[in-house]
Amino acid sequence: MSKRQLSQHQQQRIEQRREGALHHKTAQQGLVVMNSGKKALVRLKDDTIHQCHQRANLANVVAGDNVMVWQNEQGESVIESLLPRRSLLSRPGFRGVIKPVAANVDQLLVVIAPTPGIDLDLLDRSLCYCEWQALDAIIILNKADLIHENYRDYCNTLAETYRSMGYTWIETSTKNQQGMTDLLAICHNKTSVFLGNSGVGKSSLTQALVPDITIRTQSLSSSTGLGQHTTNNATLYDLPFGGQLIDAAGIRTLELSEFSIAQPDRYWRDFQPFLGQCRFHNCTHSHEPGCAIQLAVAQNKIPLHRHQHYLRLLQDTNTLNKS
Repeated sequence: MSKRQLSQHQQQRIEQRREGALHHKTAQQGLVVMNSGKKALVRLKDDTIHQCHQRANLANVVAGDNVMVWQNEQGESVIESLLPRRSLLSRPGFRGVIKPVAANVDQLLVVIAPTPGIDLDLLDRSLCYCEWQALDAIIILNKADLIHENYRDYCNTLAETYRSMGYTWIETSTKNQQGMTDLLAICHNKTSVFLGNSGVGKSSLTQALVPDITIRTQSLSSSTGLGQHTTNNATLYDLPFGGQLIDAAGIRTLELSEFSIAQPDRYWRDFQPFLGQCRFHNCTHSHEPGCAIQLAVAQNKIPLHRHQHYLRLLQDTNTLNKS
């Protein structure tokens, strides 16, 4: 019996599958160091960094992503696929569109400082975000050398409040190296991102963790041809002592209302022992009678400022939903 003749279309499909299998065999796993539009810098297993194009149907990759890369017939490196993420740090973008910033992050380093002033609202929203995204949160009171003696009792009280909820709280100063050993230990073998308002010293802490960051940034810019605008994108740096730091320049604050978090009270850690004890199952903990959360605030079991920040988030979210 003679062999059945294949149509031209069938032959093309077989050839495409063969090429796909070949590409799959030669694909290499890499780590995204920085992304810029549809291009990304990817470090392969041999520590070489390649400027890669992304497949058109592939979602934008970000710093920290694990990807598969292969070379096409023109010798260009192409990101073929995105491997599963264990976490994703995002921020609200233009017109409320949520934009991914960094992937596979282990912990957020939330930085506050006595100058320009401790922003507890940002701190509480950041902690809520971490609970929601199952990220570890580390609270860093930076510029500890500037804490006036009249301010010391207040800072100690804050530290005790957040430590009682199970959060790690450390004090640091790049001026006198206070707490830097603790910070190094916290970042060891973890992927971390700093978060905080302008002026709290994130850049100084980053410089302390990655002393040659300026040289590394210039090297990335010159070797890839992507230009100095790379500093506006999240960039991953290996830490000399093990671990990674993603410098996410676009992340300063978290507008949690833009994320539309359902039931944010679940992510307020000090609320959790009292949830389910309110008279009404849909209690917002703002005005309803028989509210266990309001009672706990009145009995100093929940700090007043924490409840106020929760109510502010609730109001912001409701305002956004009505607009």
